[in-house]
Amino acid sequence: MKKNITFALLLSSLTLFGQAKKYALVEHFTNTNCSVCASQNPSFYTRVSIETNTDLHHISYHWRTPYTACAYYQVNTVPQDTRADYYGVPGSPRASLNGATQTSLTNITTAAITAAATTSSLSISVKETTGTARTATVKVKTTATIPVGTYKLYAALVEKKTNYAGPNGETTHHNVFRAFLTAADGNAITPSATEQTLSFNYNPADISSAVAAQLYVVTWVQNATTKEVINSATRFDPQTTATKEASIEAQVAVSPNPTTGKVNVTFEKVTPQYLTVCNINGQVLETVKDVKSTSYELNFYNYVAGVYFIKVKSAEGVAIKRIVKE
Repeated sequence: MKKNITFALLLSSLTLFGQAKKYALVEHFTNTNCSVCASQNPSFYTRVSIETNTDLHHISYHWRTPYTACAYYQVNTVPQDTRADYYGVPGSPRASLNGATQTSLTNITTAAITAAATTSSLSISVKETTGTARTATVKVKTTATIPVGTYKLYAALVEKKTNYAGPNGETTHHNVFRAFLTAADGNAITPSATEQTLSFNYNPADISSAVAAQLYVVTWVQNATTKEVINSATRFDPQTTATKEASIEAQVAVSPNPTTGKVNVTFEKVTPQYLTVCNINGQVLETVKDVKSTSYELNFYNYVAGVYFIKVKSAEGVAIKRIVKE
């Protein structure tokens, strides 16, 4: 089955007082024949889980070091080596956070991820369809002055979860790189002025070794001069069309997350006008108006397992919280 992905990049949407929410990008270099990788990856995967961490995106590259026999490396060797060489990775396991110099996995802490997920002058959103005629639409908006630099656009096809019994003992692998939709060293772009639009279309080759239902697009814009990742996106991010609404993210909390049923939404110094629950495709599943108290309990028992978004709107602004139903 051929997986055709039409990928469009447009300067568009989500702003936060002129700045967009920034999602940290963790680029992970590993190898299925590496015993050290097997000892460090499980705890690392917990820290960078995209199911529970709302502030990051994660890609696992399997490259030539220390063993070229790595099965995931052999599927697509050149682009993974290109990315590792770009960062000067000396061995596995290593990781880069937002394009910073590669480092040991232990340095990619929860605190480091939180510090890296701040604001950006670009916002990016992704929508995808599944099935035989796969499509992906990515929207990015210039929300503030773009730092001086030479910019490149990257788009990668990633397999969210895959099972393979590697020689090192690892059996479950996360966000495994499968192919670049752009060139392996990125496509040069010139960011437009605020509110302007750029569009790109891609038609990736079939990936016979991947499970189609697990494939999704990760895209990011990177300053080639400094290697700083300006922002990144996947279809699992909250989607919004708001352009000038303030953020009240800090005043709204949801727990537990992940959940098996009930979700408590609490508010601090804001009065909600309404809150909505949406699925990953943006479909509104529930709307609650006139919330009078400082907390509200939502019932997720009847929802299937997956990713959902709770949007809280108040006079003070908007908060969008991602939650996982187990």
